[in-house]
This record gives sequence, C-alpha cells and structure tokens, in this order.
Amino acid sequence: MILIQIILIALLVGVFARLMSGRGSSRTNAYKKVALVLFVVAAIVAVLFPSLLTILAHALGVGRGADLLLYGLTVVVIFQLLNGYIKDKEQQQRFVRLARKVAIIEATEKYQRK
Repeated sequence: MILIQIILIALLVGVFARLMSGRGSSRTNAYKKVALVLFVVAAIVAVLFPSLLTILAHALGVGRGADLLLYGLTVVVIFQLLNGYIKDKEQQQRFVRLARKVAIIEATEKYQRK
C-alpha cells in the first residue's frame, strides 16, 4: 500500500466518522447515512483498487477511470448546488411566514391595547 492510499483512506474514514456523528434521526438522515456508507465503501475500494475504476469506466463506455470519476464528481457537485439552493429557498419561505406571524401578533396586541 502506497502512502497516498493510506492518507486517502484515513481522510475518508475521518470524514465518514464526522458525518455519521451528525445530529438528527429523521428518515431523511437515515437515507443520507446509508448513501454515505455506500459512498465511503466505494471510495475506499477505488483507492485500494484503481484498476477497478478503469474497468468500470470501459464497461460504461468511458475512456479512463479518471474521466469516470470526474463525471461522477460533476454530477455530485451539481446535485449539492441544487440541494443547497432548494434548502435556501425553503429557509427564506420559513422566515417570511415567521415574519408574517410576528407582524400579525404585534398588530393584534397593539389593537387590543387601544
């Protein structure tokens, strides 16, 4: 095993441990944790056996394993950007609803005082 493999596996295990210790226990988090486990296992296999990635790339019609990895990472980045955008929009909508409720409560209290 070469040094870079040891470093990459240690980093993957560290990131995995950090993300698995996240808070919350909803069903969505469970799906995310299962996906994370699968991703980490696949990443460790790809680090230990890089030729498997090339074999998979050829089977999918891609020239090299590095190209397949780049395509996969591009999809993941786009997914993360879209997911972040959607969460941001949902958060903005929650703030608007909250601000409206506060405004109604304050107006009601002001009206009742008169």
